[in-house]
Amino acid sequence: MPGVTAVAGPFAAESVPAKLGIPGVGGTISAPLNLVGRPSPGGPVDQLTLQSGHWATSDSQVVLSSTAPGQLGGTVTIGKQVLAVVGIANSVTGTADGWVLPAEMSAIAGPGGTGQAQLLYRFGDSASSAGIASDIAAVKAALPGDAVIGTVSYLDVRQSEQSNVAPWVPFIIAFGVIALVISVLIVVNVVGGAVVAGTTRIGVLKSIGFTPAQVVAAYVLLVAVPAITGAIAGAVCGNLLAAPLYRQNAQVYQVGVLGVPFWVDLAVPLAVLALTVVAAVGPASRAGAMSAVQAIATGRAPKPRHGFFTQRALARLTGVPRPVTLGLASPAARPGRTLVTVVAVLFGAAAVTFGVGLATSLDRAYSEIRRPGHAGAGRRPAARRDQRPGPPQPRQAR
Repeated sequence: MPGVTAVAGPFAAESVPAKLGIPGVGGTISAPLNLVGRPSPGGPVDQLTLQSGHWATSDSQVVLSSTAPGQLGGTVTIGKQVLAVVGIANSVTGTADGWVLPAEMSAIAGPGGTGQAQLLYRFGDSASSAGIASDIAAVKAALPGDAVIGTVSYLDVRQSEQSNVAPWVPFIIAFGVIALVISVLIVVNVVGGAVVAGTTRIGVLKSIGFTPAQVVAAYVLLVAVPAITGAIAGAVCGNLLAAPLYRQNAQVYQVGVLGVPFWVDLAVPLAVLALTVVAAVGPASRAGAMSAVQAIATGRAPKPRHGFFTQRALARLTGVPRPVTLGLASPAARPGRTLVTVVAVLFGAAAVTFGVGLATSLDRAYSEIRRPGHAGAGRRPAARRDQRPGPPQPRQAR
C-alpha cells in the first residue's frame, strides 16, 4: 500500500485460557493469554527485547511478555499442550502476552481456533492520529470488509508511556544540570589551582629560556594527559554504574532497552579535554607573561593586595588563635578560586541530596508498581487457583 514503509507478519494469533505454573509454588494460576506465533524477536516492526532467557527453539517452549503472569522456568498449560517458559520479552506496544514458534499455533488453536492473524504496519505519515487513521482507512479499503477486527496505534501507547515518565523528567533534567555544573566547577578549580600552584616552576622555566607560548603548551599538556585519562576511565565507570539503573527504569516503564548513546561516550571525554585546556590556558598565559623573578615571587606568596586587609581585620580578634585567623583569611588571597570552591561545594551538597532522594523515590515507585495487583503494574491480577477462567477474548489485529 502507498504510505506503508514496513510490515511484519502476518502472525497467527489466538486468545486461549491457560494454566501457569510458577517455579517453587504448588498449583497453577488460571488466566487468559493472547499468544502469537513468531519465529524470532526481531523484525522490521515491533522488535522484541529479551529481558531474560532465550527465544523459543522448539514447539514445547513459550516466551512470555514481561507484563503477563508467569515466570522464567515455569510452565504454561493450554489444553493438553504443556509449554516451558524459556524467556521473558518486552514489546513496547504490548502486541501479545506470549510468543511461540509459528508451527505450534495450529496445535494451540485446535479445531475451534478463530483463525485470527496479527499484521504490524509502519506508516510514513505516523506523526499524528489523523495521519495514521488515514493510512488505516486505506488498508481497510484494500481488504474485505470484515478482515480487520480492530486496530491499535502506537501513538496511544506512546502517550501512555509519556504520561508515566513526564513527572520524573523535570527532576532528572535538573539533576543532570546540577551534575554538569559541578563537573565544570571542579575541573576549572582543580586545573586553575594546579597551574597557580606551579607559578614558581613557571618562573624557573622562563629563567632557563622557555618562551610564554612554550610555558602555556607545557602546562596545557601537563593537565591534558591526566584529564583525558580520567575522562575515559570515568566514561567507562559511568556506563557500568548506569547499567543497573537503566535496566530498572526500562522494567518500570516497559520501554525495552535503555542505555548511554555512543555519541555521549564520545562527546564527554572531548568536552572534558576542551574544558581542561581552556581552564589551563588562562592562568598559564598570565604566569607566562610575567618575568622569571616576578613569577617565582608570586608563586611563593600572593600579591600584596590580596587578603591583607582581611588578615589585619581578623588579627584584631585577640581571643582567636593566630593560626585560625590566618586560615580564615587565606580564602581572601584568591577570591576567584574561593568563590568557585564554595559554589562547587553547595552544588555538590544539593546533588547528593537530590540524588539520594531521587534514587529512593525510584526504588519505591519500582517496588510499588511491581507489587502484584497494582493498577500501574501492567500485569493482569492473578486469578485464584479455584477460579475458572472466563471465555477467551478475541485479539485485535494490529
